Amino acid sequence: MSSRRLPGKMLAPVAGRPLLAWLIERLSACTTLDGIILATSDHPSDTPLAELAEKLGIRCYRGPLDDVAMRFIQAIDVFGLPSFVRICGDSPLIDPALVDYAVRLFEAGPCDITTNVHPRSFPKGQSVEVVNSAAFKAAYAAMTENEEREHVTSWFYNHTAEVAITNFTARRDMSSIRLCVDTAEDLASIRALAARMTSDQSRYSLDDLLALHAETEKPGAW
Repeated sequence: MSSRRLPGKMLAPVAGRPLLAWLIERLSACTTLDGIILATSDHPSDTPLAELAEKLGIRCYRGPLDDVAMRFIQAIDVFGLPSFVRICGDSPLIDPALVDYAVRLFEAGPCDITTNVHPRSFPKGQSVEVVNSAAFKAAYAAMTENEEREHVTSWFYNHTAEVAITNFTARRDMSSIRLCVDTAEDLASIRALAARMTSDQSRYSLDDLLALHAETEKPGAW
């Protein structure tokens, strides 16, 4: 909730539902996940997120605000996770099929991390990382920069010779397309997409979303 660029964005309403609820609904459509855990901070400002997680029926872990990587370490230990999928909260339109594909690729391994952001070819807001927990703990022990602990997985991409990375790419470069929510402009764009949806939002694939995005980007649209 203390996002520097868009404070409170996780509870910002989109078509009558909080942004976080959109993400949880889409992740609930995945077939490869054992469950969903909201890993938020123990700062009082994030209490509404924990309350929403309870309302939505998902587990929640609250840890350090600034050391996000340690928050993940603690969640791994509390819930006994041999591996985990990391989806950022600013990705309310993540494609469940993309998550399932990444998990299956990870399971076909072996690797330390399966990702579609190294290099990025999918739109921002469609980032998926599947991480081996033992490898993550080893990486955490080697993290020396605050930025690495804030951005959780950047250490892997800064030390590619030391880890096994499986990266998958899109059929074309879509990295300039924004389906994330970092700014007020992003939020307005997501709201415009939502206004064009005519059925259950969790059923919209990435291709569907791209088609809607193209419509909203036309001159004079919305």
